[in-house]
Amino acid sequence: MTTGEPSPTSTRRTVTAVFLAGVSVFLVLYETQGLLPAIRGAYGIDGPTASLTVSATNVAMAVFLIPFSMLAPRIGHARQIGAGVIVAAILALVLPFTPTPELLIAVRFLQGVAIASVPATAMAYLSLRLPPKALPGAIGVYIAGNTIGGLCSRLLTGLASDLLGWHGGLAFTAVISLIFGLIVVWLLRHDLFKTSRSRAVHDAAPDTPADADGSPRPPRRVIPLRGGLWRIYLTGFLCMIVFGGSFTMLGTRLQQDPWNLSEGAVALFFLIYLVGTVVTTYYGRLATKYSRTRLTLIGMVVALAGAGLTLVDSLATIIIGMSLLTAGFFLGHTGASAAASAARPGVDSTRSAAIYLTVYYLGTSLGAWLSAVLFVDFAWPGVVAMCATSLIAVLVLTLTGAPIGFKKRN
Repeated sequence: MTTGEPSPTSTRRTVTAVFLAGVSVFLVLYETQGLLPAIRGAYGIDGPTASLTVSATNVAMAVFLIPFSMLAPRIGHARQIGAGVIVAAILALVLPFTPTPELLIAVRFLQGVAIASVPATAMAYLSLRLPPKALPGAIGVYIAGNTIGGLCSRLLTGLASDLLGWHGGLAFTAVISLIFGLIVVWLLRHDLFKTSRSRAVHDAAPDTPADADGSPRPPRRVIPLRGGLWRIYLTGFLCMIVFGGSFTMLGTRLQQDPWNLSEGAVALFFLIYLVGTVVTTYYGRLATKYSRTRLTLIGMVVALAGAGLTLVDSLATIIIGMSLLTAGFFLGHTGASAAASAARPGVDSTRSAAIYLTVYYLGTSLGAWLSAVLFVDFAWPGVVAMCATSLIAVLVLTLTGAPIGFKKRN
């Protein structure tokens, strides 16, 4: 077995597989977010209850990310990714046939469990399969896949719902997700019968401490919180409160006076996600010129400006504001996720990445639910106040923390 760096073909196959895995699971992760008004009407439930179809999935992800990150080295990263994308898509096919809101929320929770197996594993799988210099760019591509999947989740489901009803919209998205999942399994076919533990043995550095059987010893400090790493976790949590909360209630706002847009028209607003795709794709280049701290500060200021613009009752201004908010969010999130998964002495990068994603998706759950509650009492200004508070908190964390993550390189 070759122990050198992977070939360009192998690298492309790995990155493509992880990219499509992100697209596949994020296609079904947010599929109910743009349909909340329709779900409210169909089941006769209130806004906060309907928002649980978003929160339940993200809570399940947060709960199961760490267990899956611990399971991956035992069963194999590729195997876990392949199983996750298929099971998540099959559960998505069940959603249109759920007769009660309780069952709908329960199936969404189970979807979150299946989806968790992919983000808990993907960045660690990339770190095992790729040379270190290619990792930041590959993580950016993976996050771009998440972004495209999240965009298509709202866009395709919303547009299909205009033609097929909200049940048909969910079914259409599920079929697309299953197709991508099958492609992922095919791309990973060479690794499906290898465990990441065996690969780690061959790829370990010559001076890596090893047990008697030759396998690398796990780091002593598994999930450290010192040295500013906890700030990285909290940054992801606060950023996702902003992003998840604002987009969860955006459709509800636009379907009310003075616009009264249809579900298909609201879905087009999720094309704003393409801004995030651009930011994550080019983050690797930006990281060679600027520190992560500087990029995060810029991102939070841009997002604050965008949140303020969304208060204006103009569709054009709202689009500009949400675009700025999206760009700022992805500047903060991409840097924080890469910093959390970067290799450090005495740190299990797989579990560190899982900790980051756990609090990140808890932020999604809290943001989705809290924005629905605030919207009932304070309308859109309440959502903007929540966003501004979280963004300012990230600014304070970044300004007062020790430098961590990427640094400027000559």
